[in-house]
Amino acid sequence: MNGINVCTRISEAAARHPERLAIRVPRAADDYASSEQLRYGELLAQAAARQQALRAIGLQPGDRVLLLARPGLGLYGLMVALLASGIVPVLIDRGMSRARMVAALRASGARVAIGERDIMKFWWLVPALWRLRRFAFDGRAFGVATLGGDATRPGLALECVPLPPTAHGLITFTSGSTGIPKGANRTHGSLIEQHLAIRSHWQDRDDDIDMPCFPVLVLHNLCCGISTVMPAVDLATPGDPKVARVAQQLVEEGVTRLSAAPAFVGKLLLHAQQHGLTFPGLRSLVVGGATLPPGMAEACLQVFPRAECRIVYGSTEAEPIAEVSMADFIAHAGQGRGHLLGHPATVAQVRIVDPAHPLETEADVDSAGVAMGESGEILVAGPHVLQGYVDNPGADRESKIRRADGLVWHRTGDSGYLDTGGRLWLEGRLKDAVTVAGQPRHTFEIEKTIDALPGVARSALLQGVEGELVLVLAGAVPAAATLAPLLRAQGFPVMGLYAIDAMPVDGRHNSKIDRAALRDALARDRLSALGEV
Repeated sequence: MNGINVCTRISEAAARHPERLAIRVPRAADDYASSEQLRYGELLAQAAARQQALRAIGLQPGDRVLLLARPGLGLYGLMVALLASGIVPVLIDRGMSRARMVAALRASGARVAIGERDIMKFWWLVPALWRLRRFAFDGRAFGVATLGGDATRPGLALECVPLPPTAHGLITFTSGSTGIPKGANRTHGSLIEQHLAIRSHWQDRDDDIDMPCFPVLVLHNLCCGISTVMPAVDLATPGDPKVARVAQQLVEEGVTRLSAAPAFVGKLLLHAQQHGLTFPGLRSLVVGGATLPPGMAEACLQVFPRAECRIVYGSTEAEPIAEVSMADFIAHAGQGRGHLLGHPATVAQVRIVDPAHPLETEADVDSAGVAMGESGEILVAGPHVLQGYVDNPGADRESKIRRADGLVWHRTGDSGYLDTGGRLWLEGRLKDAVTVAGQPRHTFEIEKTIDALPGVARSALLQGVEGELVLVLAGAVPAAATLAPLLRAQGFPVMGLYAIDAMPVDGRHNSKIDRAALRDALARDRLSALGEV
């Protein structure tokens, strides 16, 4: 049978260098002071043993398995075994609210739940887990059996089951703030295409040691055959790393590549600046998951003086879409209507379309295009763009537009434009636009201007319950005489001014402003009113 399997690449990497470090994970139990590791040969042996155990409990290709474990050796060994077997791992983002997590559990379609004993033993608190068969890979508990799998058993070899490119590979649930959680359908074909797309834009070297704060990148690293060192942080709260330990890891582990969201990077930069540290051993820094201020980009260039520092724009459904060097980002910080994202990735096709135009067919996309420099919704297509969501035809209709060549246009939900140099700019989320004089206005341009004022940590422009315009500031609040001219210059009328100690942020990267939470706080009168500006 002809077919593919993403784990074939991992198996080939292990055969080339079985003694190379595959993954090292700091132990949270002792405050990340120590770590555990697997070499490529050991990882493959563990995965082969788990594969036998999965077959022993009757799992077949296509079955879905809910994984309930922290990122660690046990999780990644099990994930390789599942993918190699054609069994589908289902990952639930621990940054989700409890209600959305339960909704995702119900929507997962999983037959079995496997995870760590310390998590699985609380299964009885979650009714969605009652109907599932439950196993732990590190012991047993009441209502939870041991998965088993002896990695020392001789003669075991990992079998990478050949599968159609459209076969479910990995299901990850989005953690957006509205609606039913959407399960992203990462097929084996799309996992390989995303791996190739990332590799083409972030070239690895054979001696690279990567520190990724995005867990899915570990799978990419394993396909590349390079070493992964996980950072000292609970990835359920990635914006709160153990910065002193992370700084130590960067030096002691010889880390050459780092990828993280702005919240993680910001804490690390602050620690480095306070202690006069730089990290000349780092060759590459990638920041993604949210926008970042120019000051943070400038600090990156100082703290990582020999690194190629870049900002990458992408999403679960399309990684990457565009990228820009931090030097270019800084040079254009005072320009444009929002944030510079840079040129689209080579593998990505980008269109800017009028979101008010019907967008159901490829012909609709062709006729909905806007002129260069005009704002519209960002659409992306390419072999690395996920084709759809799992068991959610409604989400497919909203976000996916089928093309005759077998690809899809993915609707990002972001507003942006292409400049005369072919560079992409981001203006904000379509759903976060405010209405001024009957017209939608995107928020990033004015927020970027206000964020640049001395003492302002972060700003957010939103529309209140009654339709009133509201400006919320964290950090120092500039005088009205400073703010008012900036607002009037961009055509904004008088608005309410509020203060907050710290902006609420998303659960996944702890970096994007949670505007739904701000609106809720405003409606509940939990913001400090400062009058009008």
